[in-house]
Amino acid sequence: MKPLDQKGNAMKSKIIAFCCVFATSSILAAGNLVSQVFDERFEDWPVDLKIKGTVLISDSASISHDHLKRCFEKAEDKTIALIYEGSPPADHLKSFEQTFKQTFRVLFADVNDIPDADVFAFYPNPLADTTNKSLLAIEQAMQRMFNEGKTLLVIGSGRDRLGAMYFSDEVTSHSKPVPGLKFLPDCLLKSNIENWEAVQNPFQVALASLPRHLGIGIERKTTLILEGRLFRVVGEGCAHFYLARSDHQPSRTFTLAERKSRSQRPSQWQVDLTEWRRDAIDRTLPAFPPPEVRLPRVENGTLVIVGGGGLPEGLMSQFVEHAGGTEDAKLVYIPCLEEEVYSAKKDIIQTWQFMGVRHTARVHTKDRLIANSDESFLAPLREATGIWFGGGRQWNLADSYYGTTAHRLMKDVLHRGGVVGGSSAGASIQARYLARATPIENFRIMAPGYELGGLGFLDGVAIDQHFSQRNRQRDMEGLVNRYPQLLGIGIDESTGVVVQKSIAKVVGRGQAFFYDRQKPRSTNELDYVALSDGEAYDLEKRTPSIGNQ
Repeated sequence: MKPLDQKGNAMKSKIIAFCCVFATSSILAAGNLVSQVFDERFEDWPVDLKIKGTVLISDSASISHDHLKRCFEKAEDKTIALIYEGSPPADHLKSFEQTFKQTFRVLFADVNDIPDADVFAFYPNPLADTTNKSLLAIEQAMQRMFNEGKTLLVIGSGRDRLGAMYFSDEVTSHSKPVPGLKFLPDCLLKSNIENWEAVQNPFQVALASLPRHLGIGIERKTTLILEGRLFRVVGEGCAHFYLARSDHQPSRTFTLAERKSRSQRPSQWQVDLTEWRRDAIDRTLPAFPPPEVRLPRVENGTLVIVGGGGLPEGLMSQFVEHAGGTEDAKLVYIPCLEEEVYSAKKDIIQTWQFMGVRHTARVHTKDRLIANSDESFLAPLREATGIWFGGGRQWNLADSYYGTTAHRLMKDVLHRGGVVGGSSAGASIQARYLARATPIENFRIMAPGYELGGLGFLDGVAIDQHFSQRNRQRDMEGLVNRYPQLLGIGIDESTGVVVQKSIAKVVGRGQAFFYDRQKPRSTNELDYVALSDGEAYDLEKRTPSIGNQ
């Protein structure tokens, strides 16, 4: 081979230089992907998080004045329209009138002429020869009332059709579910059950062919009520909620009975529909958290994670500086609310404006479609250099934003070298794993259906807040015992952790606690590292960071 001439050597040098730059860029890009990849999917969270009104599913045997009084608050102030199919027999009509008039002001109606009322009771004429045409008329009337957010009481045969799927006959191991009206989204429904144990296996078989569905079995003399997204039961029997086992999770069951006393915890007499639908979705996805989690590292930008109860002195000024300073920062506040409309008169926006920040915005929605595609909503996030998440119940933020375009744009703030911060719920939501996110109460740190709901600015960790003040140490111990691949972080009130790269620096009056179950420890050794103001922790190495304080 001939030696290269000077021109050839120059070309070779350029090629080598290009390859080196390309390789370096690829390594940097790979490093970014390790810590700030956006792989959360919109379709892995329900869009319709709740129904518009209230639906009651009952059998005629359970309907009585006392029963109705327990189903409705202040029922005597309400008007009920009894909607029959065709012309029912007089004695049948009189029987139901006697029952309802003790509780409501009663109106009678036909499916073709429905009056205005507070409650609409639909039930079939037991002697009528139901045709497809008349059944369609009833369903259309029910759908119209449902879309208007009314209260529907559906009695007797046909009530199972309110599910997304239902068993049209008696349940056996060979029963095939058929499509329903979807008033109860993603639910396989069966009522009038005498023995729940006898139908669990058929439910398991049926749900195996219905991914992302949950089963609901309603016993006799029982009314199941769904209002918004919360189920409760009235009557002598129970409702049974069931999720089929998956490759990585066992089956899940819960029996819901009527509330017996005011001292009962809400989780004993309520079930959240979205939580169970999310759990059904999780069973179709790879196990989470995975055995090997990504390293907790913020390649670009800064995280400010506060444990609630007020901000450490000077921390908000640091936040603004990380976002570009009062002149150049473009800050977006995202409240954490269950309400559809944000109505607070004062919030952190006023604080920023008082500090002299020129560009501020606020975004809030409970509509995932808006968070995914409404450009007027997304515009502030596209330009943001800093985002602050408010306090509340962190499951609200997961419901609204997980997997949406808004979520991707939030991560882009860090890619651009900006800052993401938040307090209380706004702290926990920053982790990939979402701790303490059950919609009913907040006692469980590991909440089925919501563990995958974190917005993922920091991988490989679980974050809890109000830590010492609410004695949450045992909860965190339980979490890291179950998921030793995660680093547990508990943050006291008026205390924050500022994360850049892999270094988490503690600021404020309290402490931050780091739980590492991957390190062996002696019997008398503390199972955590507690750090105070000015001290730091290396999240990747899982050790206090000497020299980075």
